[in-house]
Amino acid sequence: MDTYINCRYREVYLEYAPLLLRFAEKFVSQFYAEDIVHDVFLKLWDKQIFLLPENELKRVLYVAVKNACIDLLRRFALEQEYIDERRIQLQLDELDFFEASDELFMRKDLLHLLLQKIEELPERSREIFKMSYLEGMKTTEIAEQLNISTRTVENHLYRALIFLRKATSHFFIYLFILLSKN
Repeated sequence: MDTYINCRYREVYLEYAPLLLRFAEKFVSQFYAEDIVHDVFLKLWDKQIFLLPENELKRVLYVAVKNACIDLLRRFALEQEYIDERRIQLQLDELDFFEASDELFMRKDLLHLLLQKIEELPERSREIFKMSYLEGMKTTEIAEQLNISTRTVENHLYRALIFLRKATSHFFIYLFILLSKN
């Protein structure tokens, strides 16, 4: 019986494989068509469908190849959808990067301008402002170090802030927005 099964399988394969291959190539490339036809024959070997009557055998083989082609094309469509989604996400990430770098350049420009305006302050106000805002010293510490009253320190800071607000009014809103993001 095994010899008959092997011979019948070989006959069916030799007769139908070329026809099924041409059929599959209508939908997928030759490379995939060959894989599909071979896989169909391997799967059907276990089920011994080649023992079916000729009309039924032919129908089962064509339906199996057709379904395998459909499955492959669906898989390709899903893969392409995933690739398209990843491509779009990469483009969005790239845009975010450029937006962040633009913001960084804008911050640097604004900070540079602010530092220039600080240098325009009167010498004592500039010194007190830097000690307070750039070095983080408290009003009392500045007063002790400079041998002046805390009220004098507060007045210098107040006048420095008013000067800077007026000198930077054209970009103060941008500076506020950028600094508030931190």
